[in-house]
Amino acid sequence: MDRPAPLTVSEVSAELHCSEDEVRALIRAGELRTVACGIRPGLVPRHEFDDYLRRLRYRLGDASRSSPTP
Repeated sequence: MDRPAPLTVSEVSAELHCSEDEVRALIRAGELRTVACGIRPGLVPRHEFDDYLRRLRYRLGDASRSSPTP
């Protein structure tokens, strides 16, 4: 079974609805891992992106559960 092609910074920013600079900040912070593909070191494998989305949803779910309801 073939893995989906890695995503560019531009594709990740489109999926997250944020700027490319914000995606690069996530990469620098270690939230998103990249792979080197020839001279293009900024490609994010789809499984790494999916892992990030799962972590993000979990954090957002924790935040909503821990906030008090009036």
